[in-house]
Amino acid sequence: MTARTVLVTGSAGGLGRALVAELKRAGWRVRALVHRRPVAEADESVADLGGLAGVDAVVHAAAVTHARDPQDYAVNAELTAEIVAAAGNVERILLVGTRAAGGAYAASKRRAEESVRASAAAFTIVRLPEVYGAGGREGIDRLIDAARRGRPILLVGGGGHEVSPLYVDDAVAALVRALEVRAAAGRTYTLWGDPMTMRAAAETCRRVFGSRSPLVPVPVPAVRTASALSRLLPLPLYPDQLERLQAPRAEPSPEAETDLGFRPRPFVEGLRRLQSAA
Repeated sequence: MTARTVLVTGSAGGLGRALVAELKRAGWRVRALVHRRPVAEADESVADLGGLAGVDAVVHAAAVTHARDPQDYAVNAELTAEIVAAAGNVERILLVGTRAAGGAYAASKRRAEESVRASAAAFTIVRLPEVYGAGGREGIDRLIDAARRGRPILLVGGGGHEVSPLYVDDAVAALVRALEVRAAAGRTYTLWGDPMTMRAAAETCRRVFGSRSPLVPVPVPAVRTASALSRLLPLPLYPDQLERLQAPRAEPSPEAETDLGFRPRPFVEGLRRLQSAA
């Protein structure tokens, strides 16, 4: 039996590489859409949307996630519309979205969702919360790295903002199921992890890693000022990060359990897996 072929965008990132590996374990032949260099984990790499020829499905995970100019997020909707127009008669388009419901980034991803829903092809949308464990350098991964190294953990406003950390293996398993199962066609799923405050996440990291990292509250006004300056200066944050941190989140989709078999592991368990793999 000939393996089905899936085109994957965003396969060069940590989540993308994990997704490629999971797709291959599930029997897919993976074609990576790349901009700079081939993705070693994929079966083949292509440089433009001509690579859509002959594929059975598309997983669109690429996105501009941080920008100094909010207008730069527009490419997220524009690229999605181009993929939809070029996808032809693929069996399924899977869009990787975000659980965040506020800010310029989230708005661009919602416009991308509209393009996918207007597609003639079957589609599925999976919105992810804060994914960790894929080797990233921001969000929960940055917090984890600081705890491991015993470095100060900065907590905006004392760390009262809600997060929902989702272990990367649980995220990619759900994405592959969403691509394959018939019940997922035409559905939008919002995934979740262990709900907690950022401060609770930091304290959990310190406990699991035996870390002495100090927890350092950072006043919201100071972050707001730094965010404004980051439009002009190369500061280690972006103009919309505070807005995204404070934005509401879409409600989790209980159907993800029945349709996708999604059952996220507790944050402590994910951290222990990372610790044992180190």
